[in-house]
Amino acid sequence: MGSYPNWLLAITTALGQIKSQYPHSAVNPNRTFQSLIALLAGLEVPFLCTDTHELGEEAVASYLYQIHLYHWLEKNDHGRFLVDDDL
Repeated sequence: MGSYPNWLLAITTALGQIKSQYPHSAVNPNRTFQSLIALLAGLEVPFLCTDTHELGEEAVASYLYQIHLYHWLEKNDHGRFLVDDDL
């Protein structure tokens, strides 16, 4: 997978939890959220939040499949797009 220049940060919690204050923590939820947005905008690292670990696994597997698919399409001169009825 080292030849694929793609990144994805998977967070196994709801975005609402990230934005919520923790009772016994000095962590600022807004700073945590803004850090994620900075990763997305500045470093172009997408992130996704899933409610459960299992949903996270499914999302990451689907993402890796799509990355591999587009890499294969480009490598085999099919272009980086799908047309109607390809899937």
